[in-house]
Amino acid sequence: MKKTTNKNVKKKKEISEPEIKRHLTFELSLTKFELLHLRDLMSVLLPPDGAQTLSQSLASIEDRLIVESLLWTKVNSLCKRAKLPLGEEAPDYIIATTSSPPMGVFQVNQDLQSTDKTSESTGFLPGEKQLVQEED
Repeated sequence: MKKTTNKNVKKKKEISEPEIKRHLTFELSLTKFELLHLRDLMSVLLPPDGAQTLSQSLASIEDRLIVESLLWTKVNSLCKRAKLPLGEEAPDYIIATTSSPPMGVFQVNQDLQSTDKTSESTGFLPGEKQLVQEED
């Protein structure tokens, strides 16, 4: 019979047990109003149709969809414990324009305009340049 040593047993355990990666976690204490604000912040809808929240959009861009989903699950659970409104009972917020954006008139790049070189370079219609020069 072969005698097993402690070294052999340790090696077998190390090989057979998969390594579990643990992520460092942090605790955050929130007041009811802070939790309410976080819930609202994570629920802000984006235009044009409100199909996605700002939080989901950021998560998508940063490739953190699972993280965002897990965070929302935690916030949702805490809101239930705090008896804060959720779903249809909670207010909706959306990002939208509140006024017309500032506009201006600019000359389009000459390469993109028509092939009439006279009107491109001066900004006058073909017959207008001569009229202005004759008045002087």
